[in-house]
Amino acid sequence: MKVAGVFLLFSLALCFYQGLAKVDAADVRGTEPSCDNFNVRRGCPKDFDPICGTDDVLYSNECLLCLHNLQRSAHVRIKNRGMCRTPRVNSALN
Repeated sequence: MKVAGVFLLFSLALCFYQGLAKVDAADVRGTEPSCDNFNVRRGCPKDFDPICGTDDVLYSNECLLCLHNLQRSAHVRIKNRGMCRTPRVNSALN
């Protein structure tokens, strides 16, 4: 009976871990920003609609993420809309 209980707990832990691994992989890939919606060469709006990039930098809005990609020849994607869980400070934006 004890062996069956240990096996059951191990199986549940393994299933839970695999579920988290899939979510983390999706976070890293992110979604493509809609940069065609903005004319980043003319500037970005000052509205605060936070975007967390796949570089874990918090951008004030999607346009600023697109501007960052254009200026740095980078390919940062949207990790999630809203605040980052563990934000990094982007010294280039300060």
